[in-house]
Amino acid sequence: MAFMDNRELFQVSPTDLIKSCMNNTSELKDLECVSERWDMLERVMILNDIDEAVSDAIAHLIRFWNQADKGVPISERKPIKLYIDSCGGSLVGALTIADSIRMSKTPVYTINMGAAYSGGLLVFIAGHKRFGYKSCSFLFHEGSTTIGNVDAGKFRNYASYYEKLIQRMKGYILNCTKITEEEYKEIRNDDYWFFIEEALDKGICDEILEEFI
Repeated sequence: MAFMDNRELFQVSPTDLIKSCMNNTSELKDLECVSERWDMLERVMILNDIDEAVSDAIAHLIRFWNQADKGVPISERKPIKLYIDSCGGSLVGALTIADSIRMSKTPVYTINMGAAYSGGLLVFIAGHKRFGYKSCSFLFHEGSTTIGNVDAGKFRNYASYYEKLIQRMKGYILNCTKITEEEYKEIRNDDYWFFIEEALDKGICDEILEEFI
């Protein structure tokens, strides 16, 4: 795609963007269009419910912006901002986003606007820098799963797979936070809710936002 290397597309002034989307009566022609174009220029994404379609879209955009930054020193790259207000969803989808963030050479900032629960927490802690609104909250748990009408062999195979997945998630959380093995054992069997002050203490969040970034 030729336009991925055209950095002029990423040099548009936000003011010029808004003006270009206004008609002669100074009313926005299409607010949704303006928002989408603004988000692309400002490298902003918003995460709510997590499913495979959402995770694929976010992973694609992270790859896109990394390709656009090819050859640009990492210190000079414009960060990608992922705003999170999510009660979770697909564990596989959450890990897809988290892996994409961790592979990104362009910095990805995660920002908890209100809720980073379950899979939303897994995405949040992948951020190269992590921020939260003053009243935001977090939820950790090991998730839930169901399995339908299957024979005993398939059930054992799935249970073995799920236990390995939980162990991978545990290693990821311990590696990305200051949560200790002992603390993890205490909270793993129940829903564990907390606010941003504790998130700061546990190395889950880096900073409470006082203004928009």
